[in-house]
Amino acid sequence: MIIAVVSQKGGVGKSALSRFLAVEFAKSGWSVKIADLDTGQGSSTNWKARRDQNAIKPEVPVEKYATVSRAVQDAERYELMILDGPAFAEKRGLQMAEYADLVVIPTSYSLDDLQPQVETAQHLEVAGIDPEKIKFIFCKADGSDTEEASARSYLKRAGMNVLKNLMPERASIRHASNNGQSASEVPHRTVRERIIPLAVEIANIIIPKIPDIEEPQVHTTIEPTRETACATH
Repeated sequence: MIIAVVSQKGGVGKSALSRFLAVEFAKSGWSVKIADLDTGQGSSTNWKARRDQNAIKPEVPVEKYATVSRAVQDAERYELMILDGPAFAEKRGLQMAEYADLVVIPTSYSLDDLQPQVETAQHLEVAGIDPEKIKFIFCKADGSDTEEASARSYLKRAGMNVLKNLMPERASIRHASNNGQSASEVPHRTVRERIIPLAVEIANIIIPKIPDIEEPQVHTTIEPTRETACATH
């Protein structure tokens, strides 16, 4: 399986989302790898170095890739490959989406992020990407219920699919990242309880795409792995 994290905007939580998903699926026993396609900045690669330095488990492989096609070739060796794409890379974003089983687009509540991210999704749809494969996720979400409702309404009017769960903006999450941890590895239970359902929601989307899986039930954990099914890539 391949999840592409696509963005035309920097600073919307793209790499943080990639790392969070990788850790949660790895904790559930999946073999996971992050393809860091932002070879200039390498945020996920640098995070991996901090994680290794602090000997944090589970181990999550991260590698820089100069091309999408090379990352996709390596995806055959893993149950889940997460493509952490660069910002402002329209052509590469389309390539990622073409190979992906799921395309996620992170955004905040701000129109400064919402507008260009909607344009990204519209570009993908015009290029032939199935709109049902594209899901918006609120990341670095820090605001009132009214702000969230307004942002959801904006995306709904634009015809976009938005996930119910989100990734909040918290100082503890930033601190965890500095230590090589994901957003779900913070010490505060309330933060973990809010963010982990996002991984479960995504699991419920991608697991039915795995061949030979009948009526998958994913409520409090993420499963199955290749022990019970073959991956699509």
